[in-house]
Amino acid sequence: MTPLLSPGNWLRTRSEQTSRTSALLSGGRELDYGQLADEAAALARHLEERGVCRGQVVAAQLASAQQLARLLYAALHLCVTLLPLDPGLAVRRRDRLLTAVRAQYLVSPQAPADAGVCRLLPEALFADRRTGDTVPSSPPQPLEGDQVQLIIATSGTTGEPKGVMLSAANLAASAAASEQRLGLQAGDCWLACLPLFHIGGLSILLRCLAAGARVQLEEGFDVARVWQRIEAGAVTHLSLVPAMLERLLSQSAGRMSPATLRVVLIGGGPLSRALAQRAHAAGWPLCVSYGMSETASQFATDCSPQAGLVPGRVGLPLAGYDVTIGEAGRIRVRGPAVMQGYANPRRMAGLGLKQGWFETGDLGSLDEQGRLTVIGRADDLLVSGGKSIHPAEVEERLLQCPGVGAVGVTGRPDPVWGVTLVALFTGEVTAGELQQWVRQHLPGHLRPREFMRIKALPLNRMGKLSRQALRELLPQSGSASEHPSD
Repeated sequence: MTPLLSPGNWLRTRSEQTSRTSALLSGGRELDYGQLADEAAALARHLEERGVCRGQVVAAQLASAQQLARLLYAALHLCVTLLPLDPGLAVRRRDRLLTAVRAQYLVSPQAPADAGVCRLLPEALFADRRTGDTVPSSPPQPLEGDQVQLIIATSGTTGEPKGVMLSAANLAASAAASEQRLGLQAGDCWLACLPLFHIGGLSILLRCLAAGARVQLEEGFDVARVWQRIEAGAVTHLSLVPAMLERLLSQSAGRMSPATLRVVLIGGGPLSRALAQRAHAAGWPLCVSYGMSETASQFATDCSPQAGLVPGRVGLPLAGYDVTIGEAGRIRVRGPAVMQGYANPRRMAGLGLKQGWFETGDLGSLDEQGRLTVIGRADDLLVSGGKSIHPAEVEERLLQCPGVGAVGVTGRPDPVWGVTLVALFTGEVTAGELQQWVRQHLPGHLRPREFMRIKALPLNRMGKLSRQALRELLPQSGSASEHPSD
């Protein structure tokens, strides 16, 4: 294996070849690759002193993005498997996940229930020390090939969270495919404002290491600060979910995106045509992507001038990925970046895969050019009057109504029709005005029968619409203004 095919070699290779190149800006500090490698080695030594060794699983439940980033770099140096966890994950669910992945260590203020998991206190581990206070031992042979470098927890919104095992080879293939599609190169700067316990955020750090680029790491999404950094011209790449893009467009107040910003990677949920049109009009270089933890982040991306203007279209698969549509209409994918499998105590590969294929929970289609369109979650499908309806299709149409800010569609059980559609929306339009617009512009089977104006749609930490929370907003009883019909 060449050095750049193993993530464990990326940082040390960069520190040897381009030690004075800027690598990380975070919390008012700027580190070059040499300094970043020294800090990673020092933190790795502190972990070693506490018994952590090559191949073990170190989980981390930290509120600080800076601390989690430092732990990633140290994990690469020490060749341990890192499991980043949502700080908001309930303790009981967290502990069950720790048992399922057989973690040996947990970096967290909260002690684990399992006595076999050793807790490392963040305040002690990340205490300010000079790099020279300890002499790091020689780094072990980096993790390679099928050896698991990362375990990413799924959101677990419909059940227990699962651990996705991503090997060194998975991460290397993902970074290479992303670099080819997005053009990331040495000297570029990727602003990271997505949570690092999700693959969409964490992969930014890995891509920049592989390419020799710089990370501008933010503690969360402060829209004013992010726009200030973009407008200053230092940012070349940016990852957002649609809700973040909408806020940035409002913050910029019609000002054009600077030419220095070359890629705005949009993922994490459907991008509406109306929002894409606003972004294009302001010169934002959109790249609409699709991926998940199981595929080591993006595996299809549309960077064409029409990106986002066709709802659901996410473009051609990245190099190395094969994509098909299964018999049930679900998207299937395989390739060198697809996970080793879901984590289990014996670390056996293949769990969640069928002959190397991963079947997503999303419905999709492929056109003659091989471009992928994502229709929506299969589990979200509603059947009303015998017709299958995807909420995302109705939402896309409702956003075309003047005065609608944001909208979420769900179903209310109905003894005759199976479900009737309910639209919960924000904006200046009234429920009556929206209902009248729907009668004129939507076919009968796509018309919501109830309309509720609310202050804000329920979003999760990634800015995605929480459909479960949306259903919980429905009152116990409601009345349909008309019957579903064509």
